[in-house]
Amino acid sequence: MVMQSRLIPSLSFTSAKEALAYYQEVFGAQDVYRFSPSAEQATQFGLPADADLEAMTIHAGFSVLGTSLQCADAFRGAPTPSNQIDLILDINADDAASAAAAEAFYQRVVASQTVTVDMPFESQFWGGKMGHFTDRYGISWMLHVMPWSQIKDPMAK
Repeated sequence: MVMQSRLIPSLSFTSAKEALAYYQEVFGAQDVYRFSPSAEQATQFGLPADADLEAMTIHAGFSVLGTSLQCADAFRGAPTPSNQIDLILDINADDAASAAAAEAFYQRVVASQTVTVDMPFESQFWGGKMGHFTDRYGISWMLHVMPWSQIKDPMAK
């Protein structure tokens, strides 16, 4: 049986509202939405009675180069960056517009001077292009552009 599922990364921030503005400005994030907690949810999460609920985010989402992500304020404690996980934006170079959008995206984030380039976006030995950078929140991103028609599907029989 093949499951119908997908993986959607969910990120925690001290201020998801601020992070959303950053991703819109620097990453060109689209499909942005955000919900503040209700008074009932604030009680459930043990927030102070005088908390500015409009400034808080209980759930939000956005997309970068067509990839969906979700986020919220870190209600379980201060968020801690980790180098254990990379968010990979894998772009199909068979589609010229998608490949061009990826190139423009990389130039945009680097020009922002708000990311640390860990590996420049360059051609790789397997034929694609890849680069790695870390954003101002300590989140590791990998940009990979390759014709998907050249990738062998490990599930193919």
